[in-house]
Amino acid sequence: MIRLRTLVAVCALALPIPAAIAGCGGDEESDVDPQTVLDETFNNDTKVSSGNLDLSLSASAGDQGSFEAKLSGPFQGDPDDPNAIPQLDWTGTLSGSGAGTSLSFDGSMIVTDDNAYVEYGGNIYEVGSELFNQFKQAAEQAAPQSSDSGGSFSEQFQQRCEESVKAQGGDPSACDIDFESWLSDLSSEGSEDIDGTESDHLSGSLNVEAMLQDLIEIGGSLPQASAAGVPSDQQVQQIADAVSQASFDLYSTTEDHVLDGLDFNLSIDPSQIPQAAASGVSSIDVDFSLRIGSINEDQTVEAPSNAQPIDDLLRQLGVDASDLGGLGLGATGGSPGGGSGDTDAYLECLNQASTAAEINQCSSQL
Repeated sequence: MIRLRTLVAVCALALPIPAAIAGCGGDEESDVDPQTVLDETFNNDTKVSSGNLDLSLSASAGDQGSFEAKLSGPFQGDPDDPNAIPQLDWTGTLSGSGAGTSLSFDGSMIVTDDNAYVEYGGNIYEVGSELFNQFKQAAEQAAPQSSDSGGSFSEQFQQRCEESVKAQGGDPSACDIDFESWLSDLSSEGSEDIDGTESDHLSGSLNVEAMLQDLIEIGGSLPQASAAGVPSDQQVQQIADAVSQASFDLYSTTEDHVLDGLDFNLSIDPSQIPQAAASGVSSIDVDFSLRIGSINEDQTVEAPSNAQPIDDLLRQLGVDASDLGGLGLGATGGSPGGGSGDTDAYLECLNQASTAAEINQCSSQL
């Protein structure tokens, strides 16, 4: 299958944000035109630099297994620099079971202006200002500077998509997508309170075939697509036919139509797909939910107290801090900026890597 690793990251950053802070109370009837709300939301150039994020994703494969992940907390970015690393205080949980095994994880990450902290196993670990500033500088230098101009959701996505595809040797014209063609059967469900903000609530259906064709066109524009193979129109149609439910709910602030909530519900019958029919999975269900509260309101992120050195956590995980000396980590020291290697070459290597082995080889650039 075509590798869309970078595209997925681009989609996340391009959203005007970049799930379960559900709105309090029920919907209230309104006479808004759903198409107008959708148009104004997708073409809104308001920059969301701060807020309170609540995100959840769950998936199940019949009686074969299930997975659930949640992420929540405030974030505070720089409204004048969309490429700046935002301050945040996010808590996450992860649980799942399948194939006779199970997993469970909960922890948190705190990023301040000059440091970062990780909570794991009930303890707080400090990354350290020196290492954090190296990562921060590298990340901000690697960010696409041409995206500073802002723009609407559609404009931001297209711009970042073009930059990513071009960097991989693909055709950036494949990124010219009409997102509204992915959404059909629009209906107004009235208004709803999202974390204290009145929002217009729309519902509808996903046009799975149109969405797949657009994503495949982007992936197919990349040079490596010839080796991976591009799904045929028949295969796309088979997948679309296997989708028994594909619905969405969109929430947009009533006052200025900024996206502050989005839900997707997807159900698939694998028996309708020849390649998956023999898997033994009777059904696949995916639910995604996003809420953004307190949009562009100042958020305060404070550094925790009694943090332990990150080296302590690395030792617990069996990681030798000296192996990361090129990034300036650990008691072995290291000059600011790490070793004598080329950080730009390292970041470019990571962008081109497609396997774990290739990612590990990138350390030779440092």
